[in-house]
Amino acid sequence: MSLAACAEEPASPPTTPPPAVQQAPLRAAPPAPRPVEVLRVSARRIRGDAELTRLAGPALLAQAKEPVAIEVQTEQPLGHLARASSPEIFINGRRVGDTRAVPPDRLYVFLPDGSGLEDVNAVTVAWLGNEPLTRSTRPATLTRQMIP
Repeated sequence: MSLAACAEEPASPPTTPPPAVQQAPLRAAPPAPRPVEVLRVSARRIRGDAELTRLAGPALLAQAKEPVAIEVQTEQPLGHLARASSPEIFINGRRVGDTRAVPPDRLYVFLPDGSGLEDVNAVTVAWLGNEPLTRSTRPATLTRQMIP
């Protein structure tokens, strides 16, 4: 037997390629934050309106003499509302209460009365936590005469 026959042959490269690494499917990036523009604003009395009474809830109605709903309709649908943030109504730059969203494009904030409002009020909307990028750039006007 020759020494050459006992020598190991160099290992040949594998004939099958290694399994391909599977990449997760690409998901569309979330849309860039954009301002929530207000189409119109109005004010309505809550008492006597079944939908507003339900949305406002018994706690507000029990303590408010003349409860008022400020309603905002946005220019575009609000989109997916099941997330950690929410769109909120701001009056004269201040958040005046919890805003209720009613898809696709309605927002309500409920006040015990209209006494805290100015004669002329600037109404904007923004997503909480991202106000600088999502606040309305064209505020709507709510005047005291619009409040019932």
